[in-house]
Amino acid sequence: MEKNCTPREKDELFALILQAEHDDTLRRLIAETWNEAHPSYPQDKSRADTILREIISKNAAEPPPETPTNRHSLPTVRFTSLHTILFNRWAACFLLFIGIFTLTRFLLHRPHHPAALLSPPPAVTAQVQPADRCLTLPDGSKILLHKTAKLDFQSGFTASRREVTLHGEAYFDIHKDTRPFIVHTGAIRTTVLGTAFDIDANNEHDIVITVTKGKVKVENDKGEFSILHRNERLSVDSSRLQKMAVNAGETLVWKKSWLLFNDVTMQEAMDTLARRYHLVVAYSNPAAQSCPVTATFSGGETLGEMINVLTKINNMNFSIDRDHVLITGDGCK
Repeated sequence: MEKNCTPREKDELFALILQAEHDDTLRRLIAETWNEAHPSYPQDKSRADTILREIISKNAAEPPPETPTNRHSLPTVRFTSLHTILFNRWAACFLLFIGIFTLTRFLLHRPHHPAALLSPPPAVTAQVQPADRCLTLPDGSKILLHKTAKLDFQSGFTASRREVTLHGEAYFDIHKDTRPFIVHTGAIRTTVLGTAFDIDANNEHDIVITVTKGKVKVENDKGEFSILHRNERLSVDSSRLQKMAVNAGETLVWKKSWLLFNDVTMQEAMDTLARRYHLVVAYSNPAAQSCPVTATFSGGETLGEMINVLTKINNMNFSIDRDHVLITGDGCK
């Protein structure tokens, strides 16, 4: 800002100042500006004296016209006129400074609404949903935990038994062992030797056990028990055990994308893929069908990737022609 104005603008400003209706506004502006903290601008003493002498000399050169009245009291009138002129000019300059200063501060400090409109919106944090995950226990058993499920167990188990405690829902594919595998869910105990099953213990007062292969024994704290085989489900509440026949593959919807092969034969693993992808599988060497495989797939893999993993385990190869798969190689011996 150049801090100057044209003569016309000065005349307009003083015309407004001289109007009585603006007195309250001027007083308020003066009071507000006076109370604000402003940096000081010290004036050189010699320059200040020079300015004062120029003002006095200019006013002294312009004496008021003589009249019969003031001819007899000239000194008093001259002093009073000079004092009045100096005061009026000083007040006018001060008011001009106040007006310009206040206007400048208003223009420089007023809020800039367009800039606020351009500011980016606040970031929104996306909540990540818990995912299923697979654990391999020290004995080789595989546990697929559903979402927020937790499994507690002692590392290495004991020499006589394998015991875990489940909170939530999980699918178990138990490695064959002479030691029994026991799952604790509240007051319910499920015992297996080598099998695959699902336990839904999200509500420990209403537990559901579903067997996909082998068999399990389920008992409550009252000594009551039930034996479950493949495609059987048991609902256990505080007072009774209720068993029913189900299609385990269809009822366990949450684990459909997962494939857990835990020490199974190559034929069993390929038969599972054949059912899912409607394949016809052939072997150049029938002995390769008995080779053991262990692998876990989450469902994000392609068919070719899964078959490649299964065949490489036992030094085999494969080829795919539409819906026909050929397994080649001697395999395990």
